[in-house]
Amino acid sequence: MFTHVNDAIAYIESKRSKRTIDQFRETLNKCHILMKQKNMIHIAGTNGKGSTVNYLRSILNAHGYKVGTFTSPYLISHNDRIRVDDIPISDEDLLKYVNQYYRIIEEDQLSMFEIDVLIMLAYFQSLDLDYRIIETGIGGLNDKTNVIDPIVSAITNIGLDHQKQLGDIYDIINEKMGIIKPNQMFITSETKGTILARFQEQCDAMGAVMYVVPEYQVSCYPFHFRYRDMAFTLENQGIYQVTNARLALTIASKLIKFDPIVTQPAIEQASWKGRYETLSYHDVQVDIDGAHNMPGIQALLQTLRVKKEKDVAIIFSCLNDRDVDEMIDEMLKAGYPVYVTTFQDERAIDLSTIEPRPQLTIVKSYIEAMQTAYIKKQHIVVTGSLHFISKVRKYLIELKNQELKKASE
Repeated sequence: MFTHVNDAIAYIESKRSKRTIDQFRETLNKCHILMKQKNMIHIAGTNGKGSTVNYLRSILNAHGYKVGTFTSPYLISHNDRIRVDDIPISDEDLLKYVNQYYRIIEEDQLSMFEIDVLIMLAYFQSLDLDYRIIETGIGGLNDKTNVIDPIVSAITNIGLDHQKQLGDIYDIINEKMGIIKPNQMFITSETKGTILARFQEQCDAMGAVMYVVPEYQVSCYPFHFRYRDMAFTLENQGIYQVTNARLALTIASKLIKFDPIVTQPAIEQASWKGRYETLSYHDVQVDIDGAHNMPGIQALLQTLRVKKEKDVAIIFSCLNDRDVDEMIDEMLKAGYPVYVTTFQDERAIDLSTIEPRPQLTIVKSYIEAMQTAYIKKQHIVVTGSLHFISKVRKYLIELKNQELKKASE
């Protein structure tokens, strides 16, 4: 039992056991936690899940609905994973639920992600919510969020990611579309014909109705796009957010009647921290973007190209289960100098495994990388693992606060 939330979070984050989804379902039943709750929406995919959740939440909030969301990983604090109307679960509530279910957590040896899903479901069950939007962790079929019974399931896209856990592209397709449930709506912004055909086969087998979000090409900045009779403009965001916003609009269109007056600002003013978020390092612009796989890196590079960004250096780090060399080569091929670094995490990349290349600098710490890039360039892009950008983001904000404090003295 815990008296302080920091101890409870440290306990949650120490749990690494592996169990099946059926075992987790049994645990939830023992706790009398409902897996079928009012208006659940399940979102999977390789990239864009969190952003889609956030756009959809923003649309529903703007129309007066109370919305719970579950996303992972967190960027600022563990509480961020579980939110109601974009407000993270309080320390008091998080502590309450850890203590309430501590015995069963210990007896059944739940993992960190299972604990988070359990707390989320228990918390949402206690509230009068209109909608519950839940993002998968890894995959779909065997993901611990797949215990839920949603009214809508959605897949953003399919790409190569988490191959050690999920397998090749065909295994990944099968795993992701495991969230499709019988006789429900299924919505996707995937565009590749072979994957869409496989989705359609699965929907036919499940009696589900499939909707595909049409591809929308954007070639200049700011990013203008239309949805039905509404026009939107996205500024200070990645180009990939056009697709995520259109997916969220399509999901919402199946649930509510749009009021264009509130829908437009709901999309344009929604922001998702760590996704092409602009900060600063002294007097230099820093854009932070959690492009942690090859599709993400390609989308980031497309954003830089369309925005015609100049004098850019990229600082990159990720976890050791990624296609590190391929991502580095992609950034170098685009013509940007790249600083590869590491960070304090047992899963972080080992710099000794990185082969030297022209325009590539290997730096022991992200602070040193920032200092070096600052001298040479006027625009720094920090990208890679969400765990990595979370640490850099915290450092930049603390540094900015120190500078403001000194200036006011």
